Amino acid sequence: MWIFHFKFSYKLLYLFLLFVLSCATTTEKESIKSFVEEINSKTLPYDTTTSINILFSTNRKLTNTQPACSNNYFSVQYDFNTRYGICEVNVPFLHDIGELDYDLKKPKDVTFQFLSYTPLSSNDYFSKIANDPYPEVILFVHGFNVQFEEAVLRAAQIKYDLKFPGQVLLFTWPAGAEEGFVSGILINKTYRSNQENAQKTIPILKSYINSLLGLGKKVHLVVHSMGHQIVLPAIHDLYLDQKKKLFAEIVLNAPDFESVKFAQMARDLKEAGNRVTVYCSPGDNALVASRQVNNNSRVGSCELIRGVDMINVNPVDAPFLGVGGLGHGYYSSRPVLTDLYQVILGIEASKRLFIRKSTQNTENYVLRR
Repeated sequence: MWIFHFKFSYKLLYLFLLFVLSCATTTEKESIKSFVEEINSKTLPYDTTTSINILFSTNRKLTNTQPACSNNYFSVQYDFNTRYGICEVNVPFLHDIGELDYDLKKPKDVTFQFLSYTPLSSNDYFSKIANDPYPEVILFVHGFNVQFEEAVLRAAQIKYDLKFPGQVLLFTWPAGAEEGFVSGILINKTYRSNQENAQKTIPILKSYINSLLGLGKKVHLVVHSMGHQIVLPAIHDLYLDQKKKLFAEIVLNAPDFESVKFAQMARDLKEAGNRVTVYCSPGDNALVASRQVNNNSRVGSCELIRGVDMINVNPVDAPFLGVGGLGHGYYSSRPVLTDLYQVILGIEASKRLFIRKSTQNTENYVLRR
């Protein structure tokens, strides 16, 4: 699409990081140097087709079909139980950033494929995370109407395109529509069903995060869309219980969450992490629809909140002459992943590539084309 016409090289980013080092604080310098050292010593080059293991946890209800990393096995129905496993995913080096082309009939260099499924006990799952030599992980929680396969492939795509040296952990909750044409077009019914599952998942995610934090890893939290209706109440409760720093970076993408409630939580959320970053877009049609359904404003449509880095991505999200644009899924695109890479480094928003200060009173910054 037109917004992807610029070419970005990680060599350019490294040159940028060297420039940032010259004017960074001592803490920023240490973070950047450490990250670059890890990238050079431990990260796969990700310049070829690669097999990636995604560790997942889920409260999706299982079906009676053959166990596999598939929508047929992990349903859209809620379950009180939490299950754990590994999905081995083939990530093609020829994929377009943000695209999830999945076709078993195509060569592995051009399409994502599921290679294997390994169920894990709770102990084995957390042991694998604890024993990974890299001290940082990304916890990814998806949003509305995302079935199991898409959630896993998205986690693999994010890890590959970020060249993240640690584990990208997926928490996949029972989102998605029931199979069938009729259920697929009844979007309001699907929204309410997903929303109900999200509310019931809050204590499950809270327990999971508590166990994850007990491993002593540096956890970066990346959330999308309706996933915030689970994550934000869970981490707010955890912070109120423990009154201590829980996360490194808290990154909120297109939050489908009530603005007034978020503003009330914001002060505590800021204390729960090193920083809270929100990617928002007033042109996000999915959130316009959510506002009508919920009868209130949504954080992801942009609303300035003190202590939060509110970044308007509308310049890269909006369609050109009504054609193109990234839509509600901009979080997995090249522009946002480029910025996320720098967020994880700990670089201040005003010092990052393609960021400018906003002249509006609805956000702090704007992600430039």
